[in-house]
Amino acid sequence: MKNFTLFLITLLCLSQIINAQLSPNVRKLFSTVHIEKKLYVYGGFMDNENANAQKTPDDRFFYLDVSIPFDTSNLPWRTIPDNAKNLPLESLSSIFTGGSAASIGGVNNETIYLFNNENDNKTSILSYNSQSNIWNTQNFSGVKPIGRNQITAVTDYTGKIYLLTGFDIIAQGVKRTNGLFICDTINSNCVIKDAPLSRLGYGVTLLPNGNLVYMGGSDKTFAPISDNFKLIYIYDTINDRWDSKITIGNFPPSDAGVTTVLGLNGDKIILFGGVNGDDNNLYVLNLANFEWYVPKTRGKGPVFKRGQHCANVIGKYMVLTFGSNGVTEVKYRSSGESDVLLLDISNDSEYVWTTSFDPTSLVTTNSTSSVPLPSNSSGSKNDLVVKIGISVGLIVLIIIILIVIFLFIRRRKNEQSAIPTPGNAYYDKRKNAKMVIPTPGSIHYDKTNI
Repeated sequence: MKNFTLFLITLLCLSQIINAQLSPNVRKLFSTVHIEKKLYVYGGFMDNENANAQKTPDDRFFYLDVSIPFDTSNLPWRTIPDNAKNLPLESLSSIFTGGSAASIGGVNNETIYLFNNENDNKTSILSYNSQSNIWNTQNFSGVKPIGRNQITAVTDYTGKIYLLTGFDIIAQGVKRTNGLFICDTINSNCVIKDAPLSRLGYGVTLLPNGNLVYMGGSDKTFAPISDNFKLIYIYDTINDRWDSKITIGNFPPSDAGVTTVLGLNGDKIILFGGVNGDDNNLYVLNLANFEWYVPKTRGKGPVFKRGQHCANVIGKYMVLTFGSNGVTEVKYRSSGESDVLLLDISNDSEYVWTTSFDPTSLVTTNSTSSVPLPSNSSGSKNDLVVKIGISVGLIVLIIIILIVIFLFIRRRKNEQSAIPTPGNAYYDKRKNAKMVIPTPGSIHYDKTNI
């Protein structure tokens, strides 16, 4: 038994070593999707990348295991089971396009939906179920969900994926210079809405109230749009309405290839990276007053500014993966930096650059802020109705339980008071006859036998 246990431990260690040998190439313009304890990485390319890497399934689709502690010097990259057999490589964009977009969706938020910018003649969308490890072709009704370059996908709380288009598009025979694709992954339908902007390499953030905040990016000539952080755009997903805000404070210089995430308290947007502008990597937008500031940080941050990367909030960390330094260069590896950067954002007064990932922080969930945000009144009313309904239901349930307990106690008391004692008279209901319980020493006649 001891030898068998040792064998199992050795086998497990070997398995971990084999998995840890996955060493992905650097990349930009790729997609990441966080599902439970896995951070999936899909697609991407580098201008000077080995052409054979494009044909290697395990370098095109893999995941980072965030269920275990790790140091960024030894990343737990993992392969997808049966990836070489199942991965539809032809769906991956080539180095001549702006990459593909992917986001979560489906009834249980366990499916990855992939939008290839290159294959604009297809009405179907590829999907990957993270639980069953099965690829499917999803047929969406409505318009063709196509993009042109460097589009960023984001999913709201109802399973709808939003893609702000980049280059000029042709959908349903109509040419548009801008637009917002909305793909409903629950009902398999896709529509396109008018939008006041068209961007490449922009940042988009989903707020607790369901609004989407768009900022940054470049035009279709890859030139950063002037003041693209001073003026931000907000899309109300519930009421299908656009708004814009003029920000104040120390706002970032115009840039593209950025990422934005929502702070853990739901009242701040954290901006990282870019391919132009200054050397500062981090800016924060306070949603209470739309004021920009440079956050206080400690720890060893990145030496080079990164762009065209991906960012996800996992537990208490802003997890930054891969990217480029400038438009075409990758310098960070030669300087000893990891493909993954970790920023602890649990304390708004001071963020911390770290190399250690603690999976116990995964229990941390994003909470809505007490600071007033741009809100949807209908959404707030619905929330209030739900809360009132739950409260009334609980009160009714408690009253019913108390009534049942009271009736049970009362019944028990009645039963106990009906128990005859020696010398007392009682009626036998079956015979409708009055009977006397004999006391010790008394004589009792059974009249039925006389």
